[in-house]
Amino acid sequence: MRVIIAGAGAAGLAATHMLKKHGIDVLVMESRSEAGGRARSYEKDGFTFDVGAQFSEKQWPLTRDIARDMEMDSDLIPFTFKIGIWRNGKPHPVYATANILEQLKNLPETVMFRGIPFTAYPQVARFGLAVLPRVLSLKPGDLACEQLFDLGDTSAADFAMQHGGEKVLDYLACTLLGLLTLGEPEEITICHMIALMGAAHGIRIFKHGMGSLTAALYERYKDSIRLSTPVQEIVIDNKKVRGVKTEDGVIEADHVICATTAGVARKIIPGLPDTIRKPLETVKYSSTTHFLFALEKKLLGEKWLGFVIPRSAGSFLPGIGDSGCKSPFFAPEGADLLQTFTYGRHDAELSKLPPGELKRKVIKEVQKYLPGMPDEPYMTEHARWDEAICLQPPGQFPAIVCLKKNHLNDVKGLYLAGSYMYLISCMEGAMTSGYDAARAIIESGD
Repeated sequence: MRVIIAGAGAAGLAATHMLKKHGIDVLVMESRSEAGGRARSYEKDGFTFDVGAQFSEKQWPLTRDIARDMEMDSDLIPFTFKIGIWRNGKPHPVYATANILEQLKNLPETVMFRGIPFTAYPQVARFGLAVLPRVLSLKPGDLACEQLFDLGDTSAADFAMQHGGEKVLDYLACTLLGLLTLGEPEEITICHMIALMGAAHGIRIFKHGMGSLTAALYERYKDSIRLSTPVQEIVIDNKKVRGVKTEDGVIEADHVICATTAGVARKIIPGLPDTIRKPLETVKYSSTTHFLFALEKKLLGEKWLGFVIPRSAGSFLPGIGDSGCKSPFFAPEGADLLQTFTYGRHDAELSKLPPGELKRKVIKEVQKYLPGMPDEPYMTEHARWDEAICLQPPGQFPAIVCLKKNHLNDVKGLYLAGSYMYLISCMEGAMTSGYDAARAIIESGD
């Protein structure tokens, strides 16, 4: 049995781990010069830079299990933090936790929260009544969320306006989705928003960055991984995988896992039947330039992860975050590590700017909210993502569910893996999809 995996991101590395545990040899081909995909971290001058995925949820079992396999149990730690909403010229903080004891401990601050105007509370109440039964129907750790299927064609914006109003759209939908998807509620299904709300059972982080897990997987299996080796085409002949084409020719394989974004999958698998191609065409991603600014002193208070900016404020940033608070390894004592992203409709125009000009524009925007931000930070790092986070636009969720239930075997020997295969776009979903593909290969016995 010969297995080839296209892509050494979280999905591809998880599939590799699963197959190797079952004694199956595998060849992984990665187009970039480094593994990890959208889950990479690196250290520089005492700072840890997460340039992709940053958080896990405490109920996600696979992240925890793989961390245990990598002997990284102690690196996965709980993270309690404050998040603010910008309003009336300042951020108003609240502890972001679903833990009742934590909420009670911080009850005075919760009661004093003024991040949403009083006039919005009737709208929030109506919206809460509409979504709470849906949120409560979700089981911890369930990435599929198929009980939300009937809402799959409804945008978060339409649902927020129908069951709340403009203030719910601005202060809840825009801020939550802007922060977690870098998209806007008009282009995201309400299913995605409800699933994100239902997943809020407690944040976990890796104290050396989320990319430390993918780095450990790469280090263990690097003899099976070819970096800087893009798959040009996954070759299909008569609805059966034949292998992959690289610049060196065709490498034959019995099974191929395409562990890329849906956009890349569409490009490198030209022979897809409509039953697979059309669902993949529904998948859309946000795009962003992710900036991280190393600073010599803190600008936000203790345990402040950052604050979100309502769309009505007119900013091209969804918010400003503080990575330095995540663990002592992210920033030296007394120093700070701010981060922010371009997002939504603004990103298309901003991405055309030269990097230096974009950096100056972003710093100037940050200074509107944090006047202490220096014109020239101690260090600036940035990462460009043309396919950042799977948005789950209206129609994608039903299309992918139908694909998974009815058409995954329409091309024998081909398997799809990526965060787009599950409703919540996250590292856990990506790795689970890789495990799903690997398990199907193991169970096939071919």
